[in-house]
Amino acid sequence: MQQVRLAALAAAGVAVVVLVVVLLVGTGGGGYEPTPDPAYGSQPNFVFILADDENLEMFNRRYMRRTRKLIADPGTEFTNYFVATPLCCPSRAAMLTGQYGHNNGVLSNVPGYALLREPENILPAWLQTVGYQTGEVGKWLNGYEKTVPVHEVVPPGWDKWHGLVGAHGYTHFKASQNGEKVSFRQYVSDWIAKQSVGLIDQFSNDDQPFYLQINELAPHVEAERAQSKGRCGGEAVPAPQDARRFEGVGLPNSPSINEADVSDKPEFVAGKSRLTKEQLDLLALRYECRLEALRSLDRSIGSIMHAIEDSGEMDDTVVIFASDNGTFHGEHRLPGGKGLAYEEAAHMPLAMLVPEKYRGGNPVVPEIDEPTSNIDLVPTIVDLAGAPTCISETECRVMDGRSLVGLLSGDDSEWPAQRPLLQELNLNVEALKDIDRGISCQFRGVRDREWLYIEHTVVPTPGLGTCVEATPPVVELYDRARDPYELDNLAASPESVRTKAAARRLSEITAELADCAGIEGRDPEPASGHYCS
Repeated sequence: MQQVRLAALAAAGVAVVVLVVVLLVGTGGGGYEPTPDPAYGSQPNFVFILADDENLEMFNRRYMRRTRKLIADPGTEFTNYFVATPLCCPSRAAMLTGQYGHNNGVLSNVPGYALLREPENILPAWLQTVGYQTGEVGKWLNGYEKTVPVHEVVPPGWDKWHGLVGAHGYTHFKASQNGEKVSFRQYVSDWIAKQSVGLIDQFSNDDQPFYLQINELAPHVEAERAQSKGRCGGEAVPAPQDARRFEGVGLPNSPSINEADVSDKPEFVAGKSRLTKEQLDLLALRYECRLEALRSLDRSIGSIMHAIEDSGEMDDTVVIFASDNGTFHGEHRLPGGKGLAYEEAAHMPLAMLVPEKYRGGNPVVPEIDEPTSNIDLVPTIVDLAGAPTCISETECRVMDGRSLVGLLSGDDSEWPAQRPLLQELNLNVEALKDIDRGISCQFRGVRDREWLYIEHTVVPTPGLGTCVEATPPVVELYDRARDPYELDNLAASPESVRTKAAARRLSEITAELADCAGIEGRDPEPASGHYCS
């Protein structure tokens, strides 16, 4: 069994070997052709659309009318959906492996992809083994280009690859078109829509099912070296017809923005001064630019949905819409960034449109409020597709998430009644530039229906660019039901009997989930002895 760890190779600087591994692994596992066993007898197509940095409060009819009308309203919306690590690369790695970062290796954006264990052993490669055509359009995982000698190399698992490479701008960018680098000067969301529609048309002319992953750039900020001109240059940049459409909207009406008292928060947050009017005005501009950029993403999704309909594949296609993480706009005095377990960065939109035949003939469940996570998306897809999580007889992953198929079919009998979700992060030392904007160096914790509990085990020293071990850990505890904006850290105040009991219970669960793997009754017992929830 060939297992090459990109993290080790990157540390040794052996980029050429990585390319050899990519080419040797190829796609589909080299002749491994298991018999598919789909949940409802036939294999659906999948179109998975992922926004970049879209906060939950943005997912409404004013800003994303088409997406709500075409996916969320006729489909299922998950109202209690969280990402395990609220950073781009770790979140996306979970959506390729069905694993927490402590198992797939990715807990930081830097070096990002180089940390991914067994990078050839991921969702699209599994789907290839059971007959799927696979395609990717848009942004790929952070740091991928540093692991290969040339940007254009197609990552394992993809038959068709239209990946953004280099510094991503909204009006000028480069992309690898199936291994050929091409420069573009057009609006990026329009380009993503065109490539996606083209692949849907191409795939639908074949008898094989298909999996298409569309990784949008909006509403992420531009890369520093690719700034567009105008009012929003360097931020999320709207299409010309959307410029200034939401000028004056201002920041969300939340008591956590420029929070009056953060003295109960960890020092890297508590040390933040209240934001000035100038800072708040800049944050409002950034927020408005992001809302305006969402308009083009919404149009892109409209084009994609119409392409599925026009191809005749709508009754055979599962459509998923989600965001990888959110960002801060002054909440808790944080002037940007992400990576903390607070609501704004971790609580994300998720909507799924599942045809009746892939719900077992059951009615649509409009809303699901069970605690769910991004580690649950891959188990759901492989369950519906009938794919093993393997690229050979011996090269398999054990997923940490649970399939959502039962919930989508109206059956919650096998879903844990009180399911805690792990939250974790471990910044690589190369990511220290993020520290002064207010981010932890390493944390772990859990959230459930009632509580958010976090232990910061390594904390930054603001202004010094260093991390130090916290002994004992710096703890945060929020009563989600009574304090939805996470203003009152109960771990920093005199504790009631209820609070003490919750902290003790959640600390024990955190210790178990921190090294958990697999699901009891489905997977072999992990070496740690701790199954995931």
